[in-house]
Amino acid sequence: MRRIRLVAAISTGLVLVSGAVASAAATSDTASPSREAAHKAPSKHLGTVRLITGDRVTVGTDGDGRRTASVAPGPGRRHIVFRTYEEDGRLTVLPSDAGNLVAAGLVDRNLFDVGALLAQGYDEAHADALFLIVAGADGAAAPAVRRLTDLAEDGSPVRRLDSIGARAVRVADDDLGRFWKQLAPDTDEMNAARAAGTPRVWLDGRVRATLDRSVPQIGTPAVWKAGQQGESVKVAVLDTGVDQSHPDLAGRISEARDFSDSSGTGDAFGHGTHVASIVGGSGAASAGGKGGKGVAPLADLIVGKVLGDDGFGTESQVIAGMEWAAGSGAKVVNMSLGSDARSDGTDPMSLALNELTGGVAYLRVASGAWVR
Repeated sequence: MRRIRLVAAISTGLVLVSGAVASAAATSDTASPSREAAHKAPSKHLGTVRLITGDRVTVGTDGDGRRTASVAPGPGRRHIVFRTYEEDGRLTVLPSDAGNLVAAGLVDRNLFDVGALLAQGYDEAHADALFLIVAGADGAAAPAVRRLTDLAEDGSPVRRLDSIGARAVRVADDDLGRFWKQLAPDTDEMNAARAAGTPRVWLDGRVRATLDRSVPQIGTPAVWKAGQQGESVKVAVLDTGVDQSHPDLAGRISEARDFSDSSGTGDAFGHGTHVASIVGGSGAASAGGKGGKGVAPLADLIVGKVLGDDGFGTESQVIAGMEWAAGSGAKVVNMSLGSDARSDGTDPMSLALNELTGGVAYLRVASGAWVR
C-alpha cells in the first residue's frame, strides 16, 4: 500500500537566514540607507503569527525581496534562542526549547513554518487560536490537554479522532505559552518527560479542494462495455458536500454527513457536487444525457462534507470523514483534496489512512494517488 504523499520530497540543503533572531527593534532598519539601498523596494510587512510556544513572529520582506522574520518572545522566554532558516523555500523559526521535541517527532515541524502558517490563515489577522491535533497525552501535559479536549472554548464537544488515538483542539493565542510549558518541560527534564508520556502534537493543517480529469484516464468506457457499473459497491465522496437536487445526482445519494461545521451537507462551493457526479452521476444533465455519466453510475453513493463552504477544511475534519466512511462500510473513498504541508508519512492523515485501509480503497484524483 502506498502511503499518502502530500508534497514532494524535502530538499536536504538548509539555507541559513540567521542564527538567532532578535526583536524587531534590534534590526538594521534604523541605519542610514546607502544610495544603492535608496533604489531598492521598501520593506513589506506580511503578517504576524503565534508559534505553539506562545512567541510572536512577524514576517516580512526586505528591500531585496527576501523574507525576514523577527521574534517577540513570550513571557519568561527572553533566554530562548530562535534559529531562523529557509528549507526548500519554507521559512522556519525554531525556538531552542522545541528543537529536540521536533527532532524526536513529538512536535510537528509545520508548527514552526511561519510562511505556511501565514498562507493557511493561521495569523493574527485571521485567527485568534492555533488548531492542533494532540495524541497520547498521558504525562505531565495531561491536565492541560484534558482542559482543552473535554470542551472547546465555546462549549462545543471537541472532535475525537479514534483511528489515531487523538483529538483536535484549538488553543487560544493567549493560552499558548501556558499550554507549551505543560506540554514541553525544560530541556533538562525532556528525557524524563518523554518517558512519562509526552503527547504528540501536530498542526491541524488546512486542506483545500482540488481536481483533475479522471474518467478517460482510468479507462472507464472499457469497463462499462464489460458490463460493470459499480453495482452493490458503496462509494464515499469526502469533499465540499453535495447538491442532491442536481439532475445527475437525484436519488443517487443514500446518506450525507457534515464534518465541516459550516452550513450542513449542501454544496455552496460546487466542488463536491462535481466530484460526486464524476464518481457516480447518472449523466441525466450532462452532455445531453449521453456519455456524461460518472465512473460508477450504479454505485451506492454516500457523501461526507469535510471541506467548508469556502472549499477549505482541516486535517482533523478529513480524518473524521475518513473514519465515518470506513465505519459506514464504504469500499472506495474518494478525496479530491490536498495541502501544502510537509510530510514524511507520519502526519495524522497518513496515520489514519494506514489504520483505516483494511478493505477500503482511497483514491486521490488530483495530484499523486492514495491507492490500496
